[in-house]
Formats: sequence, structure tokens, C-alpha cells
Amino acid sequence: MRTARVVVVFVCCTAIALFVAAPALRAQRSLVDPQARLSAQQKISAPLMTEIYRRRGDARRAPKGTTGVRVDRHGRTLVRVHAPLNDALKRKIAALGGRVMSSATVPQEVVALMPVSMLERLAADDTVRAITAN
Repeated sequence: MRTARVVVVFVCCTAIALFVAAPALRAQRSLVDPQARLSAQQKISAPLMTEIYRRRGDARRAPKGTTGVRVDRHGRTLVRVHAPLNDALKRKIAALGGRVMSSATVPQEVVALMPVSMLERLAADDTVRAITAN
């Protein structure tokens, strides 16, 4: 009798967990707007996008050959971010695992050491106009 009660409680808890987790996962997936992702990708230069695809293992989008982008052993590369440097951009770069190396006010660009895998998130920022390899 006691074993049956334990089994019923276990099955009920599992069912409740599934009913809670499934909508949460669905909502989380819907937060990534495909159109926003495409517009962010358009801000990133072709050689950098090729490196992103290679790191993801997306062989059909990553053409063979060299891109000329130097990536260190930690997966970071020097990029030129075409955007005005402000505190919000500095915080975003740091939050994404990058580091500001230098900045210029006249062409409004920032040189940063960034993880290749985080470039799309940086490009999604409204103040960023383009990201190119340095």
C-alpha cells in the first residue's frame, strides 16, 4: 500500500514537472526572433560569419578554405565594431566575454577581443552598425 502511494506521488510530480517545463521551453525558444537574428548576421562580415558557422559545426554554410580570421585557443578574435563607444556597449562587450582594446571617436569604432560565438549577440545591439575582422 505504501509503495503504491509513493509511485502515485512520483507519477503526479513527474506529470506536473512536464506540464510546467514544456511551455517554459517553448516560450524560451520563441524569444529568439529569426528576423532579428538575420539582421544581426547582416551586420557581420562574411569571413567572420564563416568562422561562426565553422565553430557551430554547420558545414553546409561554411565554405572550405581559409578565412584569414585569426582565432586564439580560447575562441576569441580581434574585431572592429562600428559603433560609438559608451558605457552600455562596454558593459555588453564585457558581459559577452570580450574586452575593449581601443576605440576611436572620429570613425566611431571600437577594437575588441571577442569570442567568435558571441558576435551575433553583439551585432543584435541597435547601436552596432557593423562588425568586421581587425
